Amino acid sequence: MNSNPITEEEAKKLAAGPLGKEFSKFPLLFAKAVFFGQRPSPKTATKIKNGTITLIDFGKGPIGLTCQHVIKGYREYKENYEDVLFNIGHVELDPIDQLIDENDQIDLATIELTEQQVKAITSHCEIGSCVYNPSNWPPTPVKKGEFVAFGGFPGSLQTVKSFNELVFSSWSSGGSLVHSVSEYRFVSPFEREHWIKSFGEPHQMDLHELGGMSGSPTFVFRGVAFEFVGVLYEYEDNFDTVIFTSAHPVKPDGTITSPII
Repeated sequence: MNSNPITEEEAKKLAAGPLGKEFSKFPLLFAKAVFFGQRPSPKTATKIKNGTITLIDFGKGPIGLTCQHVIKGYREYKENYEDVLFNIGHVELDPIDQLIDENDQIDLATIELTEQQVKAITSHCEIGSCVYNPSNWPPTPVKKGEFVAFGGFPGSLQTVKSFNELVFSSWSSGGSLVHSVSEYRFVSPFEREHWIKSFGEPHQMDLHELGGMSGSPTFVFRGVAFEFVGVLYEYEDNFDTVIFTSAHPVKPDGTITSPII
């Protein structure tokens, strides 16, 4: 039996192969598309913007966790248009009415969800069918050299079936190397030579097309289990990296600890 530790290159290949493909499915169990815009009409064209929300329960009831800029976008639509909707999957709600907390510095927002809403949100397909229950909280901080799995709903894969029917296809990564870590962020470069071969599928996506994945659940696999550690924040085109927001500022009741300035 070989007891030598696995090399970084070997780990990358595993993450980009069948094992990584299986890992990539896990975050999508707790991810749902969020979309907002003017209510569709057969007479009026409307633009729908979307993000991703993580379904989680810290032991005090179900919560939707996403980026604050998703809520900010909805507010801007409300200010500029009439009859604006906001949906998590098939469920329409007003996130402002159900907002627990938000923090624009960290870029996190939490939405209280009722049991009835969660039942409807999770009932349609395997993707987004579960609410994640952390075994302990806050999570162990992410470390440089670990691999994260994440998944969400890029806006570029949005398909318009009819004026009032949208389909949001998912995209995920089973193993993306963490390159650097700060108090509220961790950063991962994309290993194109790996994920393109394994996860190209019908959609040969360029990375700048990943808009809409803000709020995607992000996990680290630690030996025997996945640990939820944060959400996708943005893709940085200049450095070809994905930036994640750490979830540790979120308290079990959904309130968010503000950074000390």
